[in-house]
Amino acid sequence: MCRNALDRLAFGSLGEICRFWDAVDAKEVMSWSKGARDLMPVKLQTQDGDWRDALAPPDIEALLAGVSAPSSRLRIINPFDPVVRDRNRLSALFGFAYRNEMFVPAAQRLWGYYVYPILERDRFVGRIEIKADRSAGHLRVTQFWPEPRDCWLIGRQKKLAAELARLARLIGVSDVLWECDRA
Repeated sequence: MCRNALDRLAFGSLGEICRFWDAVDAKEVMSWSKGARDLMPVKLQTQDGDWRDALAPPDIEALLAGVSAPSSRLRIINPFDPVVRDRNRLSALFGFAYRNEMFVPAAQRLWGYYVYPILERDRFVGRIEIKADRSAGHLRVTQFWPEPRDCWLIGRQKKLAAELARLARLIGVSDVLWECDRA
């Protein structure tokens, strides 16, 4: 399980490896890391400039060299996607504070019931709450929050419209209705 978690993460701290499946405890991960001969210790720089220890497979440099540049297309990320699932890792690597608030009482939510992060290239640039109304044939945008540090000029707004149209086609609805202010 630890090896599979590391393969999917590409690199990770012992805590991140432990949290990936949430099926092994910290002691088991530590024991695995000491017994594994094919691990490379690495240093990772976080979003805020700090350095932290992590582990990677021995071919990490080749893996990184083979990674293609991130797409400039905006992507609406499912709240259960592995990239956002570990909130500590997400915050450290991307500087993006996120939590799925569907189980948070409405009065205590910062954002909304089911809010999707929005990724552009290697940055999270906003959040959006959308709801499919299949009986009416609409994808409803109920809330939208751009990240404060990001400008939402016409080009980015068009990319969001294209991503919402793609999502609408995927779920089988005909149009996108904005019920809140746009960027």
